[in-house]
Amino acid sequence: MSVHETSRFFKPVSGAALARHTPARVWPIVLVLLSAVLFLVNTRHGIGVYVDSTRYMGLSVIPYDAPLYPWLLNLRVLFGLSIDGAAEVLGLLFVCANTALIWHLIFRGTRSVWLSSLGTALAVVSPQFVTLHALAMSEPPFLFLLLLTMLLFLLYLEARSPALLVACALALGLAALARFTAPALGAAVALFLLLDARLPLRRRISDIALFAGVSGAVFFGWAAFSQTTEGHSIGRELRFHGNMGPKEWHDSLEALTAWLLPDEVPFVLRVALLVVVAATVAVLALREIRKLASASPQSGADTGADLAALLAFFIVGYLAFMVLATSVEANLALNGRYAFPAYVAAVMLTSIVAARIDIGSRRPATVLVGLLAVAAAVLPSHMLRTAMRSADAYRSGVGYASVNWRQSPTVAAVAALPPNAQLFTNGQDAVAYLIRRPSQLIPNHFELRTGLPDPERPWDLQIDELRAALQQPDSYVVFFDQIDWRFYQAREDELVAALPLTLVSEQEDGRIYRLKPTASMPQT
Repeated sequence: MSVHETSRFFKPVSGAALARHTPARVWPIVLVLLSAVLFLVNTRHGIGVYVDSTRYMGLSVIPYDAPLYPWLLNLRVLFGLSIDGAAEVLGLLFVCANTALIWHLIFRGTRSVWLSSLGTALAVVSPQFVTLHALAMSEPPFLFLLLLTMLLFLLYLEARSPALLVACALALGLAALARFTAPALGAAVALFLLLDARLPLRRRISDIALFAGVSGAVFFGWAAFSQTTEGHSIGRELRFHGNMGPKEWHDSLEALTAWLLPDEVPFVLRVALLVVVAATVAVLALREIRKLASASPQSGADTGADLAALLAFFIVGYLAFMVLATSVEANLALNGRYAFPAYVAAVMLTSIVAARIDIGSRRPATVLVGLLAVAAAVLPSHMLRTAMRSADAYRSGVGYASVNWRQSPTVAAVAALPPNAQLFTNGQDAVAYLIRRPSQLIPNHFELRTGLPDPERPWDLQIDELRAALQQPDSYVVFFDQIDWRFYQAREDELVAALPLTLVSEQEDGRIYRLKPTASMPQT
């Protein structure tokens, strides 16, 4: 691709010409419609439901942590919707809103319709974006509030209105109630304000204080109220329980490289491409950060440079926050779900710094062509993987909402048990979602988030409590073969031997037990 051919991607559209520029009006609509269609295809069998989804839906015995998404789901009572229906409506709204916001923010930073469309496509056609938006999860509203915070911050930089800074802080506070990783963007905003040489230092410090005070009041106000009224807030101890080892870090790096190319591409090549792209974008972003720190007081807002600096600060802060999280919480890895906001931000940042490359000389033009070549390789990969995943979701459904779970013989056998049956199972969330019956989890060897035994309920005590409960009539233990990820729970064979249990029903995907009868047990 020549410099002349490349330059058409960078032809800016002025604000005055925007209303008359057909591509600038058409492409955002096309991309929003594409996101909506992909959402509807992936939710043909209903919104996807994972383990954490049941917590947000109030169906799990484990309470949710961040409350914003459950609050939104609870608004269904105003419209007479089911919990699944509310999740689907919210999912469709957020996938459309997030697509539109991504395009708009990139366009504000590039003024290029084609780069905005390419960057947005790289984000919204990625399999992770499509999958996460088709789930009853907190990531879509979290991403929406992050993007809204960025937009409000850009508007503040243009107008320097304290009201806009307060609105920005409120959006960030709500984002922190959607996911607890939102402070990474707060730190990025604070660092930006501190380095912004266009304002005197006194004004910068007062802006940081205002921003931190408002956003902190939202989050810490909720945390204090929740802790006081429910005895529960962030749901984590502020101790270093992390157990990430070399294998876990390797797996996390693999998850990050999967954002660019599929697993079929050799790992070494994926890592090399990730390093080269990240280093290139970092160098280009540093140039924009230097402009921020060296700007004169008379300088006005430079939206492209401002957004590039903010995104760069956020990406570094977010990844650092996630590394800290893996040190605080056991059994937590930097998988695709947790890295999702950083990927979207990275695509936006790359699009903006690419638009700001001066293509008048050979070296910058080579960098630009290289970035476009990477995009040309990644986008078809995203499209292919998304098409395959969407076809599978259309055919089979996702998570507990899948055809496989809905047609489970073990689920049917549990549904046929007496209505007042007391159930203990490794799939409490599955039972609650699929047949809306109460149940309890089986004993744990240790807590998932700490990696340590519960000091208040040691193993022997849990076994004794379960044995006593099973002596009551119509009390059962249910094991689902499809649930194989709860490595911290009692194994089926050890629980059968420890209680002991006798088999009541055996299905192709699970078994139902009850306590072996003794002379002292009530007869049923």
